[in-house]
Amino acid sequence: MKVGKEMNNRLVAGKYTLHNETNDNGFRLCQFAEMNNLLISSTIYEHKKIHKGKWKDPANKRVNQRDHILICKRRASTIQDVRTLRGPNCDSDHFLVRAIIKQKITTNYEKR
Repeated sequence: MKVGKEMNNRLVAGKYTLHNETNDNGFRLCQFAEMNNLLISSTIYEHKKIHKGKWKDPANKRVNQRDHILICKRRASTIQDVRTLRGPNCDSDHFLVRAIIKQKITTNYEKR
């Protein structure tokens, strides 16, 4: 799912994506996110290109941004950062994706 930098994706995706053009699956992902009021949060935060790539093609060693994190637009402010961790060995051609989420948990105390 390649999500590009087109203007019609701005409602659901940020401008810091790795790809310039959206492919067919990326277009479907954007439509799904728009219909369900979701945000593709892995394209919002600015990082180096090495921290955006989430899948490495074994044949030609190209890196793509295929794995995305979607969140409801209402809760989008709880995500502080999304990036790829290339160090951990997951025994896969995909890299580990980390999202930092900060959310307040309220407690209700009952009066006796």
